[in-house]
Amino acid sequence: MGILLPLHILAYGYTFGSTTFHSFIASTKAIKILPRREFGEFQGEVLPIQFYTQTLAPLVIGLTAPYTISTIGLGLLATSAAGGIANLAWLTPLCQNIKNQRYKIVDDKFDGNLQKAVDSGELKSLDKEFGKWHAASMIANMVSILTITAYGFILSGKLKVIP
Repeated sequence: MGILLPLHILAYGYTFGSTTFHSFIASTKAIKILPRREFGEFQGEVLPIQFYTQTLAPLVIGLTAPYTISTIGLGLLATSAAGGIANLAWLTPLCQNIKNQRYKIVDDKFDGNLQKAVDSGELKSLDKEFGKWHAASMIANMVSILTITAYGFILSGKLKVIP
């Protein structure tokens, strides 16, 4: 058991803590204080790190478990990783492409004037498309968070209580 238990707990703690903090604290504060474009750029830099964490950390957690992980536990870890993979490989690039198209219209046709671009109606279809894929990304993120949280209950059941 030696080094495995601390590594296992640290990997779990980092994964749970970083993804929940970014999703529920940092992002909700950033969207309130940053202009839309800057918020998108911030997310574009931070989210890949979060999604790599959601993808790779369940593997590290599984490999460092100092106990046999149940089928349910393995399923939770695999599902958590799948949420990260979906975002990293598919949904984030798709959303970024739509945002880039939007930026191009705002910059090229409206000299960076977002309000004029919105008022023109030219962004409406892109915004609708972005909303659809962003919702899918949020669902994948939530699945990853909920399943890693559920794994925490399995982990806590394996820890011995010291009197």
